[in-house]
Amino acid sequence: MSKVVVTDHSFSSIDLQRGIVQSAAFEFEEAVPACKTEPDVVSRCGDADVLLVQWAPITRKVMEALPKVRCIVRYGVGVDNIDLAAAKSLGVTVANVPDYCLEEVSNHAVAMLCSLCRRIPQDHHQILSGGWGVGPLRPIPAFSDVILGLVGFGAIARRVAEKAKVFGFQIVGFDPFVSDSLFSEHRVNRVDQATLLSRSDVISLHCPLLPETKHLINRQTIASMKSGAIVINTSRGPVINEPDLIAALKSKQIGGAGLDVFEVEPLPADSPLRSFPNVILTSHAASVSEKAVQSLQVKAATTACEFLKGNRPPRALV
Repeated sequence: MSKVVVTDHSFSSIDLQRGIVQSAAFEFEEAVPACKTEPDVVSRCGDADVLLVQWAPITRKVMEALPKVRCIVRYGVGVDNIDLAAAKSLGVTVANVPDYCLEEVSNHAVAMLCSLCRRIPQDHHQILSGGWGVGPLRPIPAFSDVILGLVGFGAIARRVAEKAKVFGFQIVGFDPFVSDSLFSEHRVNRVDQATLLSRSDVISLHCPLLPETKHLINRQTIASMKSGAIVINTSRGPVINEPDLIAALKSKQIGGAGLDVFEVEPLPADSPLRSFPNVILTSHAASVSEKAVQSLQVKAATTACEFLKGNRPPRALV
């Protein structure tokens, strides 16, 4: 009997996936303890035909050591922990859940956008410290005067654009992989990366983690931004060079930040990011709602079953 193995997960229960897989007459197993390293995956998943993966590293070394595995399904959108080139060369199918958490992440980004532009974190902090008054918070811009720059224009960023327009923000976007027609359809002004960085009052990151996007926000790119620009990151932590961001927050070149993802997670207890009144920190929570998490589990398990039934998953990447 074909087997689906869960390498790792953060769900309170995986009974939902178990029920879906077993009702389709396939075996279902959870790696215990959860796989965190290449040796973990190799030693605990050797009899799997399909892997359901959250964060475990699925490298060429892992795939070569597990020749029985013919399909890998990622719990989520990003697949930076899976070597897609190796999977393609080895004939391993890889699928994700691309429509997971579109509303949740876009809502989270817009919530951070509005909160930081309205100076809500700063006001909260000053009141807790015994202060009062709008004076120390100014300048406070009208939303209609704020240019929001979207780095990446995938499905989540497009939802951010739709929602931000309701509040009156001006929007520009950069994405080398998206057609002009898609920008036009969503009435977003397409610009190059340098123009976006220099013109935007708020920069919201929605790009995948690739070699060319790692540390995209760094000392040099920060220097090209408007003084006091705000940075929001709901994509991947390493897109930002955190020491450079911290230095820019200290110098006030960056006027605030909303961060849901970090280079090291959980965020270290001694991180200076914890000390700024103009920084919102959330614990990689942007993707979560009860509805979204349930849908993610169902779609991932269903995708695994479809592959085992001999069908190419509709969400296959390779």
